[in-house]
Amino acid sequence: MAFSRHCEELQATRQSRAARYALDCFATLAMTMILLFPALAAAQSVVTSDGPDAVEVSIYRDNSRGDYGKLNLKYLQGFALISETRRVTLPAGAATIRFEGVASGIDPASALVTGIGVEEKNQDARLLTQRGLLDHFTGQRVTLRRTDPATGETSEESATIRSGSDRLIVQTVAGFEAVACTGLNQTLVFDRAPEELSAKPTLSVNIGNQPGGEYTLTLTYLAQNFDWQANYVAEFNEDASAIDLLGWMTMASGDATSFIDANTNAIAGTVFRDQNYANTVFAEGRAPVRYQCWPAGTTGAFQGYRYQQRTYALRYRGGAVSPPPPPPPPPAPMAMEMAAADSVMVTAQRRAEQEDLGDLKLYRIPFPTTVAANSQKQVAFLRKQAVPGEIVYMLEIFPRYSGGGLDRIFRMQNKREEGLGEPMPSGQFAFFQQALGLRQLVGEDGMSDKAVGEEIELALGGADNVTHEIETSPKTGKNWQAQTLTIRNANAEPVTIEAEFQNETDFTYRKFKRRTFERDGKTVWRTTVPANDEVELRYRVYGPDDG
Repeated sequence: MAFSRHCEELQATRQSRAARYALDCFATLAMTMILLFPALAAAQSVVTSDGPDAVEVSIYRDNSRGDYGKLNLKYLQGFALISETRRVTLPAGAATIRFEGVASGIDPASALVTGIGVEEKNQDARLLTQRGLLDHFTGQRVTLRRTDPATGETSEESATIRSGSDRLIVQTVAGFEAVACTGLNQTLVFDRAPEELSAKPTLSVNIGNQPGGEYTLTLTYLAQNFDWQANYVAEFNEDASAIDLLGWMTMASGDATSFIDANTNAIAGTVFRDQNYANTVFAEGRAPVRYQCWPAGTTGAFQGYRYQQRTYALRYRGGAVSPPPPPPPPPAPMAMEMAAADSVMVTAQRRAEQEDLGDLKLYRIPFPTTVAANSQKQVAFLRKQAVPGEIVYMLEIFPRYSGGGLDRIFRMQNKREEGLGEPMPSGQFAFFQQALGLRQLVGEDGMSDKAVGEEIELALGGADNVTHEIETSPKTGKNWQAQTLTIRNANAEPVTIEAEFQNETDFTYRKFKRRTFERDGKTVWRTTVPANDEVELRYRVYGPDDG
């Protein structure tokens, strides 16, 4: 027994010595690492830049809209190039810089920081928004507050969020319920704001060892959910031989971040860009919440989906977290034009200035402007007086089809000697003319990008008082037949018409009895039809020679 206890004591002594030896070795190693690598002895510093000192926003159009597509404020598919200047004070050594207040639609892969070396960058995508709150509290209890629209009385009950990705489903004592689909005023109330949710979109970058001090950094990146388009307001003079032209630049932002007093540009032209949908504002964690409901008010046959989209404030006690309001409807360009004459002149004097950017055109707003979150802004960029042009009644004629009625178009030349001569980005035209002392709308059309020197044709609508008739003569030949085109003008003033004859592979128009000319492979007859009168043109249609 004594020998056994002696062995146990000896073993315990050896284990104790081994433990002290291991501890001494670990302490020695730790001290050595601290001495050799002092940067490891302290946690890496975090420096926060809460906003830019200066910012420039260049907005690129959504090319998928085409030349005639209008802005869809609920689904902006253009993008912006944003360049921010920020001043930061850094401690010596490695550090993390948090750039708060970047665009919520930032593409992190495009971010470039100049002024210091960057080792790593990461977007902090968990924001204090509807989406962030619903994702965080899914499976947890919240308060469901209801307001009776008839009585105004408010009631509250406990609810558990079960789903919030596409349809907000909560569970109460009564069962499961789709919030925002009942027609009642409903609000979710949260007891706190999670600390891990950031109130501002943030981009973090890690930098290596540096001496520290004051740094001026430039952060440049691409961001989704922006767009712009041109709107033109044209007013005819009394005889419709010229127009006064005012061009508005409508810029829209669907981003959650506002850029205060920004140097703002709009870029015209086609820019190819590989769309990476994982980096758009509709990517996971940043998509806005849209409530979708089944059709209500019917128990009959299903008539198709009817989506109800509503925005409900999400609040937590002690503060409010409300999503930004939906963008307002686009203001009509004509409303801007109908403002007082002096205010239009002031806006026009400070209009956007056009510059060349390679094959693109850059329109620079010459004064600081705020690109507000979920908003749009109109700035004048073109103003021309008495631009000459003409209204022409167009008619297309085909060998096997006489075409429809005549269409009125307005034609002008984009030349400096013709009073214009400016690069004109694609957009919408609205034409007005004074009648009975009031400005009346006489036509609308869309226009593609027009360079200096190009001809511009814009449709004004159909022609009710100018008609045509094609009569086939009994006089025929081996492979031709004679026809007569008659144009009748019921207007109180003369009109200019242009009839375009479209030749086909087996059919051609020849033997015109009046002067014609060729344009874009078509034979064109241009003439003036006097008021309350008619003119006619005889010609032959030649078909296949059967031998």
